[in-house]
Amino acid sequence: MAGLRSFLKKDEKVSLYAISVDPPETGREFAKKIASDGKGEVGFPLLSDPEHRTIDAYGLVDPAYQGQKLYGIPYAAVYVIDKQGRVVWTKIESDYKQRPTNDEIRAALSALK
Repeated sequence: MAGLRSFLKKDEKVSLYAISVDPPETGREFAKKIASDGKGEVGFPLLSDPEHRTIDAYGLVDPAYQGQKLYGIPYAAVYVIDKQGRVVWTKIESDYKQRPTNDEIRAALSALK
């Protein structure tokens, strides 16, 4: 997520959001931790989905956490959604350490033009 803080270009008409099961205060603490490296703040909203409604709606709940306190943790996923609200690109990873690169996301956005 730290790599996404510099993803958006100045005056770009794109919105970026992150969603997690964590409560809002945890998201704020996480954003502060990222910014503490001196490379800039997180410039997009970190949304809270503690009941994992959005996560469930997209089928992202990681079954590895079934029956555990952390149930509801999602797979790492990135969606590009066009102006009409259609998902036009997605990448879902079962290994949370694997994330799409900024170049992959940028290519998906460029394809919308």
